[in-house]
Amino acid sequence: MIFEKAMKLFLIMIMLVSVSCSKTEDNVPLTTPTAQIEVDNIARKASLINQEIPFKIINEEGEDVTEFTTFYVNGVAVEGTSFSSDIIGDFEVYGVYMEEGVEVTTSAEAFSVIIPKRKIVVEDYTGTWCGFCPRVANAVSLLKEETDNIAIVAIHETANSFEDPMHFDQVQLLKDAFDIEGFPAAKINRSVNWATPHVVEDVTSIAGLDTNLALALNSELVDGALTVQINVVYEEGSSQGDKLVVYLLEDGIIYDQVNYYDQDSSSPFYNAGSPIPGFEHNEVLRNSLSSVLGDEIPLTSALTEYITSYSITVPSSYITENLSVVAMVVDADNNAKNAQFAHLNEDKSYE
Repeated sequence: MIFEKAMKLFLIMIMLVSVSCSKTEDNVPLTTPTAQIEVDNIARKASLINQEIPFKIINEEGEDVTEFTTFYVNGVAVEGTSFSSDIIGDFEVYGVYMEEGVEVTTSAEAFSVIIPKRKIVVEDYTGTWCGFCPRVANAVSLLKEETDNIAIVAIHETANSFEDPMHFDQVQLLKDAFDIEGFPAAKINRSVNWATPHVVEDVTSIAGLDTNLALALNSELVDGALTVQINVVYEEGSSQGDKLVVYLLEDGIIYDQVNYYDQDSSSPFYNAGSPIPGFEHNEVLRNSLSSVLGDEIPLTSALTEYITSYSITVPSSYITENLSVVAMVVDADNNAKNAQFAHLNEDKSYE
């Protein structure tokens, strides 16, 4: 399980194979021992510049042989059992150790040293009753064609006279926090209004820029029980008041959408009907695993991981293969600093 595997070290998973073996007196090769370099459950394949990357080897008997191993990064032996780099790039690591007179050499495993890229949070306040709301949904679709460095959240609310089956129970708390007065409304990084006509460049111009913190996430769904682990690392350490927000989203929800653009020939929803039958709603906010405005991140020093986990029971009405998780770090004023997105049962590394 995730909790049993969670570790504050970066570990790299590879199966070990022998490249040489000694002989018995009868000139019969000894059986090649096997082992593996362990990974934490995040399966993180990237680290920040100057972040220490410890290595660890457990053999097939469950014995830790790390201290007896020489590790090689890009073919050069490293001192001790860890590595760091002050330059970005792609690397390979393997280990060599002796077991019962046999030299065991691991296969090489790739990893990267990176400068994190900023993922922009775009939140769409919407409702199936809202005839102007399809324009934001279309802008989001165009945005996703231009960049992967985004995290989309669609927040639904029921109208007094029109029930929305995707209503998020804590929507009023979010509306109050971010001054949402009417629908549709769209926010960039929880702080900037994405105003009509929702120009894609408003987001793409800042998406993917270098930043100083990164998030990795892993989720595991077993018999309706969902556990999500988040790793956060700062290049220069956290700031007072930083918080972690973790949301569960669902794609592919089919429900009719009121459409005020049915007679607007300049709209992509022209002649689509009102309501639009079988409209597909994506990135729908289903649950907040954290507090809806985030849980405080303890003060964390530079290049030291903050790791935390959340667990919920997923309602049977959700389509599990359509579920995903968005995690974001926000500052004391609720401005999103960076984010990460992954489907369930997907390991998403620092990026």
